[in-house]
Amino acid sequence: MTKTDLFRVIIKIFGIYCFIDAIFQMIPNLSYSGGFYSISLKVSLIFILVTGLIAYFLLFHTDRIIKFLRLDRGFDSDNIDIGSLKNDGLFKFALIFIGLLLVVDNIPQFLNFCYLAFKKQVSSTGLDEVDGFMLEQQLDYNWWIVSALNVLMGIIILTNYRRIANLFLKKEKNVG
Repeated sequence: MTKTDLFRVIIKIFGIYCFIDAIFQMIPNLSYSGGFYSISLKVSLIFILVTGLIAYFLLFHTDRIIKFLRLDRGFDSDNIDIGSLKNDGLFKFALIFIGLLLVVDNIPQFLNFCYLAFKKQVSSTGLDEVDGFMLEQQLDYNWWIVSALNVLMGIIILTNYRRIANLFLKKEKNVG
């Protein structure tokens, strides 16, 4: 494997993660808007456009990114010895990495929303709005569900990475 191939894999891993994260963050942003001309709708559409462009460039223009950032320069040799790791091993590693990112990135947010829901149910006054704004602790059911879905998707990817890899690699072998 060459160093350029390694950077391609790393950049594409982050592109896939960016795409998955954008999809799950887009859902709550679009679920509530104060009207067609509201500022939240405009910000959500700008967010979707920018994140989509970033994911597109990370996934489909990796060579341009490598050349622009000059990632292939400054190494002693062109090849990187990775032993017996092949395409399927790299793909499995990427799936494990994406699954871990989804779980680690969303567990704190999910647990915070669980705490806020518990606090709302147990407290006699509910969530005090003044404290909520000051501490930036508000119970938002959309984000709670999205963080739970991200954690669930990460766990599913981590537990089934071999099946997912075989599914995608089998399709690739049939096409190629």
